[in-house]
Parts: sequence; structure tokens; C-alpha cells
Amino acid sequence: MASPPITQNHNKDASSSTISEIQADHHARQFDIKVVRDAFLNCIQPDNTLLLSEYVRAYDELCVFVASLGQVFEWAIKDLSSKLIILQEYQRIDPVNYESIQSMIAYEVKSERVKTRDTNLQVKSGKILPNGCRTLLRLHRALGFISSFLSQMRIAPDDASSASIAWNAYSATLGHFHSWVIRQTIHAAITLTVPNRQTLLNKLLINRSHDEIYTFCADIVQSCNKVESITQELYELNNLTKLP
Repeated sequence: MASPPITQNHNKDASSSTISEIQADHHARQFDIKVVRDAFLNCIQPDNTLLLSEYVRAYDELCVFVASLGQVFEWAIKDLSSKLIILQEYQRIDPVNYESIQSMIAYEVKSERVKTRDTNLQVKSGKILPNGCRTLLRLHRALGFISSFLSQMRIAPDDASSASIAWNAYSATLGHFHSWVIRQTIHAAITLTVPNRQTLLNKLLINRSHDEIYTFCADIVQSCNKVESITQELYELNNLTKLP
């Protein structure tokens, strides 16, 4: 049985890390694509339940990869880290209702938490916790980009432009949710900062062979697509696809 709604303020005893602490951790660690692959595979249970802890674990490791690309991507790490902190905090204070994506959505819909952007809960830094469904929706949209980008990178020729691949993947996924101004800004950022394909492959190849990378990427794309499909269906079923 799900636990009762949480109404108290947890700021005083919050154990979650701050964004700066998480960013420092991402820079200190060495990326391992197998961790991403395993986390996304473990996220999907036999009954298609999606474990939130494994979803967060996969994204956390992806942040390590983004951090390895250089300081120009700090904005992306900060944005993703802030959302991971929110979901981790919900799991800490309410592990029953936030065990899976399904249980989180069911709880927040039933408790009507989805009707307001913010809650009366706070993270360690003192910032108010937005509701979990809104937070996950942003990560869900980005997951489509990650899947598309990795899929295209995997089959692209050696001389392919990773910037072009990134832009095409963005345009087909995240770009649908951004204004013209934001799309143009991101286009400029991608063109100027995305490393070439070989540099990206070298980042993926740390402690892994070429064969492992291609196999892991295929597994990630397949599992990402399934996670994305199940999540999208849940959001559509509950009329949550346009949360502000």
C-alpha cells in the first residue's frame, strides 16, 4: 500500500547532494558506458515497471560522459543534475511512492500534486521541490534526443560530422519543445562545441573495445526506446504531456 502524502518540510535533515557537489563528482569519475547500458536494462522490469532508481543511475552516468567533453557543457550538467537531485530526494523521503515511474505518476495524480508546479518540500540547498512528474517529463524529452543521437552515431561513417548528427537528433526530438530563438542558440552551440566523431568515440572507448561500444550502444538505444515508449504512454494516459 502506498504511503500517505508527505506534507512536512524535510529541509533540515535532507541528505541529498547539492548541484555543485554532484558536478564535482561527475568531473572526478571516469565514464563507463556499461553502467549506462546496465542501468537502462535494469530499469525495465519483466512487467514493464520502470524503476526510478535505475533511470536516475543511467542519467547520472551520462552526466559523467557530458562532463568529460569540456567546460562548455557545464550548463547541461547543471540542468540535468538539478533534476536528478529532485528525483533522488523524492526517493529518499518517500521510497514507496517513488519506487517506479508508474508509482510516482499514480501517487502524484491521486494526491493532485501534479496540479501545482512546486510543493511545500525543500532540498538541501533550501530550494523548493517541483513535483516529480514535471521533473521527469524534462528528462523524458531529453531521453529521446540521447537515443536518437547514439543511434545515428553508431551507424555513421567515420568522417561523419558529429555536430550534424547532434543537430538532426535535436531537431527531431527536443527541438519540438523549444522556441525558435532557443533552437537557433542551441544550433550555434552544437556547431561550435560538439567534438568530432572520433573524439566522442574515444571518450566512449575508455576501458572498452570497439565491439563492446557498438554492442552497448545498440542495447542502450533499444532500452531507451522502450523506456521512452512506456513513459510516453503513461504521460498521455494521465494527460501530463504538457506540464508547465
